[in-house]
Amino acid sequence: MRILWNKLTFWLDRKPSKVPFASRVFAYVLDWVIGGILCGLPAVAIYSMVTKRDDMFSDLYVFAALGFPKWWGYVAGLLCLVVAVIYFVYIPYKVYPGQTLGKKIMKLKIVRLDWQPLDIKTLVLRNIVGLLLIESVSMIVSRYLRQMLTLATGIYFEYYLTAIGAILTIISGVMVYNTGSRRAIHDYIAKTTVVGIEEEAPVPKNRKERRKKRNKHA
Repeated sequence: MRILWNKLTFWLDRKPSKVPFASRVFAYVLDWVIGGILCGLPAVAIYSMVTKRDDMFSDLYVFAALGFPKWWGYVAGLLCLVVAVIYFVYIPYKVYPGQTLGKKIMKLKIVRLDWQPLDIKTLVLRNIVGLLLIESVSMIVSRYLRQMLTLATGIYFEYYLTAIGAILTIISGVMVYNTGSRRAIHDYIAKTTVVGIEEEAPVPKNRKERRKKRNKHA
């Protein structure tokens, strides 16, 4: 089975990562929980404010189901997406460079493959395009985006996009588990990888050779 996997995935990056698989998983779970709670707060607050009910918020469809204008669902969903951008893009860009709260707790950080400073474009490609849109079940807030599409079109996008997102997320998880680089689909999209916070950029070979020569003649 391993041989077949290697043949089918010959194009994957297999450069060994120093980050254990378990650390990636724990960081992901922390971000799923913390990010999910924070991103869901606007929807819960709007539901309580608009409906004056004290029961649990379920989904964006609930506003129309209770007789309120369905645009309340769009407002709640969009505010949740704004919080998601703050958590998954602004925080690792400005607050904790390269780190969401989950990665900070696990002492990991996102870096570009060329080790240049992380920019907005890279974080948007990785965490919004890769995680929120493509591996869509990997973020709770993605559910609200699917529900807004369903509300806007009348087509039950949530069912189909959830199925596709689940398949892609599983594939991404297998890639992280089975390849030495521990890179997921979103890492390939953004040309990033995850390293320990104390890991430094690799020294270029020519610089290593010059250093060896200096040490030899010293």
